[in-house]
Amino acid sequence: MESRKLPVVYKPQADSQIFKIMLYISEQGYPERAVKFADKLYDFGNTFGIFAGKYPVCKRKSWAKRKWHCAVYGNYVFAYKVVKNQVVIFSIVHGKRLNYQFL
Repeated sequence: MESRKLPVVYKPQADSQIFKIMLYISEQGYPERAVKFADKLYDFGNTFGIFAGKYPVCKRKSWAKRKWHCAVYGNYVFAYKVVKNQVVIFSIVHGKRLNYQFL
């Protein structure tokens, strides 16, 4: 069975969140590590196009109502959904900012 790769789109908020993560790491004195980590976040998010249904629907009520899926990369939670034959990443949040069990 041949799998079809869906395009992955980052909403402006998700792009901004990755930029802020990169900026924070850079301000801690690790500018090269910041760029590499941002690349890794994008690489992880781009994998959702291959297996979009791999991760469960989020347990956070406001995200579950939207049927967003939650995927964890390190300390970060990605919230995404398949919309019109593409994967849309809505948010990337540090796990400590979420006061609940999300998976």
